[in-house]
Amino acid sequence: MLIGETRAGKSSLIRALSGEEFHSHRAMAVEYFGDFINTPGEFLENSRYYHALITSSADCDTLIMVQDATRNTSLFPPLFAPIFNRPVVGVISKMDAPNANAERAELFLRNAGARTIVPTSAKDGTGIDVLRDMLD
Repeated sequence: MLIGETRAGKSSLIRALSGEEFHSHRAMAVEYFGDFINTPGEFLENSRYYHALITSSADCDTLIMVQDATRNTSLFPPLFAPIFNRPVVGVISKMDAPNANAERAELFLRNAGARTIVPTSAKDGTGIDVLRDMLD
């Protein structure tokens, strides 16, 4: 299951990891695509929807918290990961962007409770194989 802010790169990661065409419908609903669960960014952006993330995570083996490397802020609360009671991987997306700041993104994910961090780029494939191996 992937969680992250709107436009953090969740759908692009699903496309890169699955090798198939996945187009998010941008609806405020959880989307299932093969082995992946894509959650709306609004579920993280509005704490009133945290219960929907927690409930949806019951169907997953691994939770992926996606942090956009180009953002100056993060909406992941401190120690957010442990509430899901399953393995959590922090993914830094958009590493190929000229204004990417991996150190800041990693700090956000570590503060949220992610122990394992994988820098990725769905565009050039950086980290995709590493992440795929972790999920298998």
